[in-house]
Amino acid sequence: MRTHSKYIGLILIALAALLIYLDWTADRRSGPLLSDLRTLPIEMHGEAGEHGNLLAIETRLMPADYQSRERLSLKFTTYLDQARDAGLLSPRTVVVLPEHVGTGLFALGEKPEVQQARTLRDAMQWMALSNPWDYLRALRGNKGDDRRTEAALRFKGEQMAEDYQLIFGNLAREYGITLVAGTIVLPEPRLEDGRLKTRKGSLRQISLGFGPGGEPFGSLHYKSTLNNYERRYSVPIQSPPLAVATPAGRLAVMIGCDGYRLTPPPDAELLAIVGAPDDPASACGAETLVSGLPRVEVRTLGLPWNLIGSPHRPMHHHHTTPVRLHNLWLPERP
Repeated sequence: MRTHSKYIGLILIALAALLIYLDWTADRRSGPLLSDLRTLPIEMHGEAGEHGNLLAIETRLMPADYQSRERLSLKFTTYLDQARDAGLLSPRTVVVLPEHVGTGLFALGEKPEVQQARTLRDAMQWMALSNPWDYLRALRGNKGDDRRTEAALRFKGEQMAEDYQLIFGNLAREYGITLVAGTIVLPEPRLEDGRLKTRKGSLRQISLGFGPGGEPFGSLHYKSTLNNYERRYSVPIQSPPLAVATPAGRLAVMIGCDGYRLTPPPDAELLAIVGAPDDPASACGAETLVSGLPRVEVRTLGLPWNLIGSPHRPMHHHHTTPVRLHNLWLPERP
């Protein structure tokens, strides 16, 4: 009788622990996180005119920016309002955002432990604990070196694609600009009937542009030169860069070292490099190419959870490097 009571007690304790755990996984209330919404200094190049401009937003992204769609939108409306007040926004303006601005969307709607994690490894462990069934399903068949990150980006991929298009498409429409929305890592991304969709294939890093009406334009821009840590959970694709028509001219979007190692398409009139390294010659190799096209380079000054570095280390923010709006007025085309 005493043995049966002991078993019943253990079963009740296990059930109570399971109920507490399930209740914890369902609680998605965010903690008190702060972001930096100060206006940025503006660096100007070229002569102001009516031919359009390229505007890069170089800022440090923080976990607080990924608490909700509204928080991330607020981050960039702060800077776009500043640019509009300075007379930098027009129908011929192309705004370019930082690398991996969309990858952090995996944390939207997640528990505060995910958003408050200092390293990518910690964030992904909390993702696994708070989404056990989705995580286990996504984990099957993963072959990358960082299976946790790959699994999380897989089961959140469809929602991330939807949030990416909604947030940045709305910003483009609200300000009447062309917006190159930085990059995002998604499982086999594709454009289908004007919607960004995912499949079950390899994780790819892409960027997508949105026109003044908020609609995607052109095609997906792929990153083919990945760093060592990006290769742990995503796969490069050898896709030649394409130029897409914008009100400011035909624009080629290239990501990271692709902007220095690959030749822009021959019909390109403008160049946007997302995730430009501080020292391209060192980071991208001795064969670095320099294009004579009018261009804007957007550096990655800081990302939460060290998305582009070691998953075991916190992100090192370049606090000595100033955040800024970098504006290039375009000359009249011949």
